[in-house]
Order: sequence, then structure tokens, then C-alpha cells
Amino acid sequence: MSDLIHQVADLIDERDREGLEATLARVAFQLSRARALTLWRAFPRVDGVWLRKRAALPEPVGASPPQEGDLPLAFAREPLRRAYETNAVARWRGEAVGCVLPVLGDKAVLGLIEIETGVDLDGEGLSLLLGMLRIYRSHLAALDYGDIDELTGLANRRTFDDQFGRFLRTEARRHGAKRIDDAWDASSHLGVADIDLFKQINDRFGHPYGDEVLMLFAALMRETFRDADKLFRFGGEEFVILMSNCGLDDALAAFERFRSAVATHRFPQVGKVTVSIGVTSMRLHDTGSAAFGRADQALYVAKRSGRDRVLLFEAMENSPVIDARATPSEAELF
Repeated sequence: MSDLIHQVADLIDERDREGLEATLARVAFQLSRARALTLWRAFPRVDGVWLRKRAALPEPVGASPPQEGDLPLAFAREPLRRAYETNAVARWRGEAVGCVLPVLGDKAVLGLIEIETGVDLDGEGLSLLLGMLRIYRSHLAALDYGDIDELTGLANRRTFDDQFGRFLRTEARRHGAKRIDDAWDASSHLGVADIDLFKQINDRFGHPYGDEVLMLFAALMRETFRDADKLFRFGGEEFVILMSNCGLDDALAAFERFRSAVATHRFPQVGKVTVSIGVTSMRLHDTGSAAFGRADQALYVAKRSGRDRVLLFEAMENSPVIDARATPSEAELF
């Protein structure tokens, strides 16, 4: 009983989502006395639901959790599909014995826990696991309250400063005292993405279609960027991306892939949509507002110069166009 209480405490003490998934996998592994356990995250894409492996236990000593390619739910193993589609435990038996438990959120299945055991879980063991998942669901709801944009499921603006501070602390630990205050040598980057002419979409097609564009736009963001990248909806049609542990060329390539993914996607009823993106690299003594301001200036220039493009602030930092920020009309630029 003492061990169980400590396991529950470990779960509810965790605040970071990646850390929370790792803790859930470890606790479920211990409670089920599993031979092997895999935690899958379910995430919607524009072409359906996909699964992404987030943890696998036991891990080889010194190894990181496997980062295999995403798995379309339609091609997943039958117990995984059944647990997702029924929101219920799916048992399986073959060369080994096991079950799949859905990890439920308030509105959808968030993930799946695939457990391999030597024998079927008894009623008490399964009850413990299901109770732990209820605690996990309640803890997630408490973390999400006020921090998640209800329409897109992305983090909202109020969480940005905290995440930005974590990014800088992580970078400082990674580089130590040798890190220099030079944006071109940084390995963390911020992008501000703004859907082009979004007001015209709402005016022409109506707000329900505008909301669908925002939801699909967020889905494309999740497909393009890594799990470690932080995605925010700042409000309206404006989004922010934080990337860490990534060289500048790789970051710009990721932003360009996202721009291309939006431009080539056909949004229902609306058709073609484009996005403009301003990017900056973080600096040693940066603040969230300062970094956002630099990226926002690059975004402004991207809008003025034709939209549907990615521009880096540092590449134009000394250009007079950065200082020529007249106040445009929304219809003209955005």
C-alpha cells in the first residue's frame, strides 16, 4: 500500500506532459508486473488518427525510449484499434498474453497502454490500473484548465512565458558558462506564424469554416514539428512555435516544411490557405516578449513582401525595412 501511495504521488507531482507520460508508463509497468509495456500517444492528423510510441519498458540500460515512425491507427494491431474505437480494455492472447488500456481525456482517447504479461491480469490488478488512469485523467484536466486553447488543443498564450523560461534554462545547462550571446550560435528558436488573409476567410465562408481552418492548421503543426517542440495558439489566427536543441538551418527547414504543408493542403470549402512566418533565434539574456517582438517584425516584413514565406529576423536585422513599421490595414496585409 505504501508503494502504491508513492506511485500516485509521483504521478500527480509531475507537471510537464512528456515527464507525465514517462511517469505513467513506469507506474503502469510496476502495477501490472508486466513483461513489457508500450505507451502510445494518439494524435489526429488531417488524414486520420495516428499513434506515436512515447515509451517502451523495460529499456536497455542507457537507452532512450524508441522513436519509431508514426503508425496509422488503420494499420495498427487489432487490439490497439479495438481499445481506441471502443474506449474499453482490449485483451489479446497468442504467443504471449496481454491487454490494451485506453488513456482517456475529457473529449477523446489520448493514448493507449499496451501491456504484455505472462498471465491474464486478475480483477484486482486491472482495477488498480484503471484507477490509476482515472487519477491521470483528473490530473491532466487540472493541468489543462485555463492552459489549453479549447478549439485547437494547443497551449494558449498564458503558458508561453513559463515554457520560454524552461527553454532558456535548458539551453543554459546544455551550453554551460561557454554559451555566448549570439543568436546565430543559439540552438533554440521561436517562430510566429500567422494565417494569411484569415479575416477574408471568415467574411467569405463564415466563422464555422474559419474554425475548421484553425483546427486543421493546428493538426498540420503537430505533424510537422517534433514532440519536443512547443506549439501555442496566441489568439485569432496567430500561432507560436518554440524549438530547442536544433541548429538554425534545421529550424528554418522545419518552418519551411510547415509553410509548404499549409500551402499544398486543400482546406474543405475554403481551398488554398497560406501562412507567413517570422523566425528568430533565442539569446542568452532573452525574454519571451523580446524574442516574440523580433519574430513578429520578421513576420510583418513577410506579410509586406507578398505573404506565404518564412523570414529570419537576424538575416534582416540591420535592414531599414525592419524599422519601417507603418500601421497597415488588416485587409491590406493580413
